[in-house]
Amino acid sequence: MSRAVIPGMISRGRGHIINISSLAGKNSFAGGSVYCASKWGLLGLTYCMAEDLRGYGIRVAAICPGSVATEFSPHPGKKMEKILQPEDVAHAVAMILTEAPQSFISEVLLRPTKKP
Repeated sequence: MSRAVIPGMISRGRGHIINISSLAGKNSFAGGSVYCASKWGLLGLTYCMAEDLRGYGIRVAAICPGSVATEFSPHPGKKMEKILQPEDVAHAVAMILTEAPQSFISEVLLRPTKKP
């Protein structure tokens, strides 16, 4: 997707790319080798893209949430009311998109206030 939209962003001299990674890109866990490796890779891609594109006015960031209450992944043993909600991730996206023009947030680590 980024490859498709970057030329238009370059021609406009601005844009945002926000990759949704995971805290698993920062912290490993048993049985999570493939998932963790993919999230570590996404973070590496994000950081390189940020350096490659910042001179064109394009900001590239990553959001790394902990467990989020979605239908995409089960959360056995976790209290759903204590884990992150999709709206929490959306709020982080909005925060990045409204950053002042002279700076950019490159990474957000998003955790619940209470451990599930």
